[in-house]
Amino acid sequence: MSQSKEKDEENKDKKNEKDKFILPITPITDFKNKPYPKTAACLIIGDEILNGKTVDTNSSTFAKYCFDHGIDLKRIEVIPDEEDTIIRSVKYLSDNFDFVITSGGIGPTHDDITYPSIAKAYNLPLKHHQLTYDRMNEFTNYHSSISKYMKSPPGHEAIEATKRMSLFPDPSIVIYPDKTLWVPIVIVNENIHILPGIPRLFKSLLFNFSTYLKVRQDGNKGENFYRRFVKTFQPESFIAPVLTEVQEKVKDIGIKVGSYPRFTPDKRWVIVVSFLTRENNKDKVEELCKEVAEKTNGIIIDSEDAIIAENENKL
Repeated sequence: MSQSKEKDEENKDKKNEKDKFILPITPITDFKNKPYPKTAACLIIGDEILNGKTVDTNSSTFAKYCFDHGIDLKRIEVIPDEEDTIIRSVKYLSDNFDFVITSGGIGPTHDDITYPSIAKAYNLPLKHHQLTYDRMNEFTNYHSSISKYMKSPPGHEAIEATKRMSLFPDPSIVIYPDKTLWVPIVIVNENIHILPGIPRLFKSLLFNFSTYLKVRQDGNKGENFYRRFVKTFQPESFIAPVLTEVQEKVKDIGIKVGSYPRFTPDKRWVIVVSFLTRENNKDKVEELCKEVAEKTNGIIIDSEDAIIAENENKL
């Protein structure tokens, strides 16, 4: 590449960087003294999920997130946009699990009732959060396709509807983990984390929130999950006694054994046996994998995807 082209590329990169919408994030130092969560629950809120209009992907995203962070996800609930149901569910989850995530119901329309419902659950008032509203305005001004709809005079219905998205239970902790989004994570009752239902926003906020979890990581060292698999072409009913015997041996040391039928790309039926534990039991899991592979004429694999990558003729 010529020097002039390199210079053009450099200027282009600088322009792109300058043109990016960037807002300040919340300092992570504020969360160093928080305990690392051991258990989690996910509350999906939305009629559109229950009536089949929208497919929920956020619970799957959160399940994988918890696994990667060594947090034991204990419950996923899907509930309608109903105040009493939200109140009942959120109080139960907050009382019984360390890390609660809610998804959905924080938009500007009449059926977005997550903030007021959670506020009511704890007898809290709703209070306008000016910083969030300011960030929202910066975002809309940056995106001309949106800003043209936000030129209404003060008091206009559209403006008031927009302000609803910055009415939070008070007190609450408001975190901005993503520098490209105005949307915060709002934390109520210490462990209820309120997130949007839009999958892209949910995922971005959640994964950027990892930074705030990692500062608490010291209390969780050596406790990440560890999972291994054995695949076999023997029928599930044939290997069931083997798995029952194995599970009985390890049920008291925190190792879970499961079996899952799968199809290979060439339509062959394969059984994937899963061993799930914490890292401090990994040696025992390796031992069990060898035992089960031997007894079922199976092969040890690192992931279920390996049923595609492996040469199926080995068995």
